[in-house]
Amino acid sequence: MGRATACLIALLLAFSPFCLTARAADATVKARLQHLLDDYVAQRSQAESISGAALRADIGTRRQIVAVFSGTDGLADKKPLGPGTLFQIGSNTKHFTAALMLKLEAMGKLDIHQTVDRWLPQYRAWRDTSIQSLLNMTSAIPNYSETEEIGEIVSTDLNHQFTPKRLIAAVDPDDGKHLPAPSGWFYSNTNDILAGLIIEAASGMSYQAALETLILKPLGLRDTFYSDGPYPPAVLKRVPRGLYENQDCLLYQPKPCTRSTLVPLIGKDMRAQNLSWAGAAGAMISTPRDLDRWIRDLFSQRVFPQKQLDEMTAIVSEKTGLPIPEVSAEDPSGFGLNLARMYAPEPGGALWFYQGTTLGFRAIFAYWPQHDLVITAVTNSQPRDGEDQFGKTVVNGALRILEDAGWLRTK
Repeated sequence: MGRATACLIALLLAFSPFCLTARAADATVKARLQHLLDDYVAQRSQAESISGAALRADIGTRRQIVAVFSGTDGLADKKPLGPGTLFQIGSNTKHFTAALMLKLEAMGKLDIHQTVDRWLPQYRAWRDTSIQSLLNMTSAIPNYSETEEIGEIVSTDLNHQFTPKRLIAAVDPDDGKHLPAPSGWFYSNTNDILAGLIIEAASGMSYQAALETLILKPLGLRDTFYSDGPYPPAVLKRVPRGLYENQDCLLYQPKPCTRSTLVPLIGKDMRAQNLSWAGAAGAMISTPRDLDRWIRDLFSQRVFPQKQLDEMTAIVSEKTGLPIPEVSAEDPSGFGLNLARMYAPEPGGALWFYQGTTLGFRAIFAYWPQHDLVITAVTNSQPRDGEDQFGKTVVNGALRILEDAGWLRTK
């Protein structure tokens, strides 16, 4: 007799110690996760300028999902956060971009070993750069979002409408920019802006239309949105306040640097900012539920065949930029096609993850295939340097709670 059958009989007979025990255990886990999140919001609200957070744990093998919310939207109405609250998910947009590219490859529209010159011949400086190297961050292309040129516009005009061409021009040598070319593995948002343009050229659609047509609608991700301009009021009314508090200098500011280009944004609410500055590198909005479902679909071949999943999960070392078969204690950080891979000791072990950060929000997914476990967590600020403890405290704390409850697979 399976558990589902046993529980059905329990409902009919109003008696089953097995189901009562399972319900009590599930309730205990939810209570502990709620306490973890409540405690984090209470203790870190000032240090990280957050008004609330959300956490979701999805144990596929148990068919058990626990979602908890804490705090409010931080706006005048102090509305409690809940399942319908939307958050900017930042660079989690990147694995959607990589997936779109691989979806087009599976459709015969392109090949990830093709070069920039094949699709975007106007960018002569990077003509020999492969699509694959754009997506695993091994191209030699600087990061536009770390330039003073873009930073000054962002910091003075939250409504500024950028075009991909304008963002790329900030680092293009053919536009007279002479920034140091990175080597090895280097995280650059420019890679995904270029990838977005290749997607448009190969699909014959705008990036937004391709995303909605090929991924969001087929998978039923109804609470996930993309805009390369201002978001509509119907979306924004579901987004909480998001404060910017980071005083770090941008990478390409002259050294020594004592004042960040983005200082004018400190203390400002970024919820309604025009996200065209992030585009295909980070402009999406979603919920923990949809982000969880997306990761499940992505790794379950519901997006593209195994060949493309193998390409997406082939990793390079973040230390050297060279291919590695797996992360290890000696080489703990790897990167696939816009997916991060991290070595970790037990209880969880190695995992896939991403933390997306915009100027006012943070969104994390962590996926342990060996435990069939996805954890997603979101909160509403970009804090000061050294103050971000969200992943370490909330995600790792949730993992320990699930381990204590016996919900992780044993080897």
